[in-house]
Amino acid sequence: MTADMSEYAATIQRLEERVARLEDELAVRRLVSAYGPAVDSGSADAAAGLWEEDGVYDSDASVWRGREEIAGMVKGEGHQGLIHRGAAHVIAAPYVRVAGDEAVATCYSRVYRRTDDGYEVWRLAVNRWELVRTPEGWRARYRTNRLIDGSSEPRQLLGKGLAG
Repeated sequence: MTADMSEYAATIQRLEERVARLEDELAVRRLVSAYGPAVDSGSADAAAGLWEEDGVYDSDASVWRGREEIAGMVKGEGHQGLIHRGAAHVIAAPYVRVAGDEAVATCYSRVYRRTDDGYEVWRLAVNRWELVRTPEGWRARYRTNRLIDGSSEPRQLLGKGLAG
């Protein structure tokens, strides 16, 4: 009977570990998918809150360091003009790898914008989100966003994401 109890305990331990990994992956997916609604609603604090206090958003267009600069990007004239004309930041389902208190999410993003003829894909990019577990929950430490323009860097980010 003791052997049976230890088997049950081991099974429960494995299930707890699996559930914890699934919960971490779900939390990372939720964080990444919150970016679009946050920036498209103009919620600068919600968007900036996806990052650690000193987190970095590195786009080929610019680099924003810290929550204050990220919030400033959302409040800025360029972004406000885009969303007030009609825009949608759409994040594809990320490929997520969690390793303890760190995670990497790799995905595509599209920005649609309204034109006189309807909507167009204005920007198509590869994203690498490097995340860390904090007392606040998962937060982005570093997001790299690169336009898919035929150069090698976006392809390298995709390959790096698959590798972990």
